[in-house]
Amino acid sequence: MIHIRKTGCAIGLMVMCSMPTFAKVYWGVRAGVARSSLVQKIDLDYWSGSCLGYSVAALADIPFYQRFSFRPEIALAYEGGSFHTELLEGMFLQKHGLRSYSLQPSFHVAFNIPISGVKMAIYTGPALDFRLSSKLSTRRLLEEFPVAKKTKIKPFDIGVSAGISVEYKGVFFSIAALPGNIRLQTEKTEGESSVFQNNLTFSLGYIFR
Repeated sequence: MIHIRKTGCAIGLMVMCSMPTFAKVYWGVRAGVARSSLVQKIDLDYWSGSCLGYSVAALADIPFYQRFSFRPEIALAYEGGSFHTELLEGMFLQKHGLRSYSLQPSFHVAFNIPISGVKMAIYTGPALDFRLSSKLSTRRLLEEFPVAKKTKIKPFDIGVSAGISVEYKGVFFSIAALPGNIRLQTEKTEGESSVFQNNLTFSLGYIFR
């Protein structure tokens, strides 16, 4: 059994080392704007608010089987959002806001559809979100002297990114969604629900083929 495991590990390492030799790698860049939102579920209602975000990224396109390709990328993103919560009937008492810079590596698998010189791709895969600097601020609006409370948020989030792109002669336009799956707050008060980060990004880019 140990011998089989060693053999399997050796074969795996050989395959990994040989991939750069046999796989064709196309490098690319993109830049885009995003509708970046904070979302919180309170009882049966969803409270959300967005801000204008943006991102720049380096990416690769690596064909591996027929119309399938591996599309990893690493992006620097500005994200956040703001929204009100209603604590008393008809009265908005709190405003929550977030602005942050994040490093976002993602690992997409794309299905490519060539149409008369145009290449359309549908892709999805896991995405990570490492926040470089951010705090969730909460402000009580009806107090005589409102004071903003800063709450530390988790420095890491994970989600599933999905999108579609259309490419012509290396130039492409893409739309991608990234909903976060980990609540932002490091601590919650009793009865408080989780806050999540969602991004919808529109990008222009170029792949060097």
